[in-house]
Formats: sequence, structure tokens, C-alpha cells
Amino acid sequence: MNTTHPEIIIVGGSLAGLTLALACAARGVPVRVVERSVGRVHGGDSLSIDLDVVAATVGHDPRAAPILPVVRAYRELTTWPALYSWLRDRAVATPRIVLEEGNAVTSVTDLGDRAQLSFADGTQRVAAAVIGADGYRSIVRQTITPDAPLARYAGYLVWRGLVEERALTRPVPWPSDGGLWIEFVGGYRLVAAVLPGRDGSMEPGQRQVTFAWFDVHQEALLRRTGCLTVDGHIVGTLGRGTIDEDVRSGLVAQVPQVWPEMWAEAVTVGLRSANVLSGAPIAEYKPQRLARGALAIIGDAAHVVSPMTGRGFLTGVEDAAVLARMLADRGADEPIAAVLARYEAARLPFVRGLVTHSNRISAEYLRYAAVN
Repeated sequence: MNTTHPEIIIVGGSLAGLTLALACAARGVPVRVVERSVGRVHGGDSLSIDLDVVAATVGHDPRAAPILPVVRAYRELTTWPALYSWLRDRAVATPRIVLEEGNAVTSVTDLGDRAQLSFADGTQRVAAAVIGADGYRSIVRQTITPDAPLARYAGYLVWRGLVEERALTRPVPWPSDGGLWIEFVGGYRLVAAVLPGRDGSMEPGQRQVTFAWFDVHQEALLRRTGCLTVDGHIVGTLGRGTIDEDVRSGLVAQVPQVWPEMWAEAVTVGLRSANVLSGAPIAEYKPQRLARGALAIIGDAAHVVSPMTGRGFLTGVEDAAVLARMLADRGADEPIAAVLARYEAARLPFVRGLVTHSNRISAEYLRYAAVN
């Protein structure tokens, strides 16, 4: 085992990047995380999580204080902001992790035995290895697979919102211990859940309500707003604060015909708030490779699947666990490029199979939507 570790830079300080950083630090590998944003960036709303796998990977148990609030469904559910805050707080407190925020990477170059990063401020830096955890529009992936750098549109988007229950006229009549509600109505896939409040409370009236509205009818909107290329690659998303009022009003008008009364008020409140609603075109990306020289990718940078699989974040955690272990076990004279090649060999068959599974789920949903 190598007891001296050269500098490894992780590009992207969201869920996958922070998970990898903690996994490396727990195994004695110091890392530097470079993130373009500063502080608590709001991502998605709800996501499934395997607490055992997270604990084993990052070296901190989400069930021990400070506890990550979850509810039990088919597996544990939490909110994106809660998980991000939990991971980031652990990373900031870990000596082997340097978190460098507000620094945007514009390009990455593989130098064979090292990698070079270029930043928006015009500076450059060379590292022993660069790991891309920079999402489905990954800059690192563009260097690893320049002939296939973009994720493809799966044929539908998902409207998402996370609403404070206290903003409603009455609490949602859903079990106080949470759980996930899923239904198909009129060609739409509808998902909703009651999640812990920002303080972790599951008291009715103090919780948060999340919804996801899968919609096959918005390709024209995505093209008009520049989210899709002519050949169907995703290059943008409908973020909070960017969705026109007429689009939101049109969705509100559909709520009584689509959503049951139990969820209708929360969905309506979310749709009417420009700063709550987001619209994410569902991306799918089957990787040709996960590494090249001193570069590698994990999480959504490496593989993108539909949220209907319930495997997006979990697969990124598994990537992080495998890569961190291999980096920690690197022989004293073993090039990091060889380690990254072994990581690719270990993970590529599985993640390609998972994307194929996602493709099937998406195709089934599109067939359902076409006849309903």
C-alpha cells in the first residue's frame, strides 16, 4: 500500500463529489474538491438513500448525531438539501479534505501521468489525477469521451417541487411516518411524499411535501428554451426562477384533473411559486469509458439514469466506494492511471447495464403515455 498520496482533485462539490471526498479521506487519501458554486446550492428535492451503504462509504453514520432526517418507504427517503448539508458539513470538518468553492473549471487536459485544469479566472493547475463528479453535463467527461460528451433526452421531463407544509391551509393527510405515493394518471407518472421538515420534524404541519410530475408533452418547450440540441442532447434545464408564468399557470389548470385532492394543494402551491418549481429534462447516458489516463468520472458525470430506477445517487456512492478503496490500496510504484483503469474495468459493465435498464423503463413509460 502507498502511504504517500499525490494531490487528487475532485471537480464538483455536490453529492457525488462530497461522497467521494469523504470516502477517500476515510481511507487515508487526501483530496481537494473544486466547486464552482459557493455554499448550499439547492439541487433536486427528494431522493432515495441506503443509510448502510452511505455509512460504510463515507465513514460517518447518518443515523448518529448529527442525524440525517429520513422517512421509510420502499427504502429510506430524504431531501436533497438535507443530504447535501450533511455531506458538506462532514467534509468541511475533515482535515484530509480541502473544499475550494467559487472556482469554476472550464477545461481539463489529460497529460498521461498527470492532468491539467483550466479555470474561469484564467489560472491553471496540474494534479496527479482529476476525478469528475461534475454532473450530467460534465466537463471532465468531455475530455474522457470527446466523441460522446452529452447525455440524451429520454423523452420526458419531471416537474419538481418541495413545499413547506405550513404554507398549506391544512396538513397533508398522509401517514406521519412518511412513505412514497406513486400513481399513473392520464399518461402522467405522479410521485409525492411527505418528508421531514427542515429541522427534521415529522409533526404534521411542520413537514415538507415533495412532488414529481413526469410529463411527456414538453419537448417543444425544452427546445424553445435551449435545453435540447437539434439531435436530442440535453444542454440545459428549467431551473427555479426561470419557468414562465404562463407555463406554470397551464400546469396549475391541469391539477384538478390529474392530482388527487390529497396532494392537489401542495402541488398547486409549488407550481405557483417560481422559486420552488423546477423542470428537469430526464437525461440518460451510457458511458463508453470511465477513465482516460489521469482522469476518471463518477456519479452523474459517468452514467445518467432515469429517477424511475431509484438508483441514481446510490450508484454514485458505489462508484465512490470502489474508487476510494482502489486509490487507498495503490502500490507505491503503481501509476494512478493504472488505478483509474482498474476502476473503469470494475464499474463499466455494471453501470452500462444499469443505463440499459433505465432505457427500458423509459421506453415502457413512453408507450404507456402514448395510449393514455
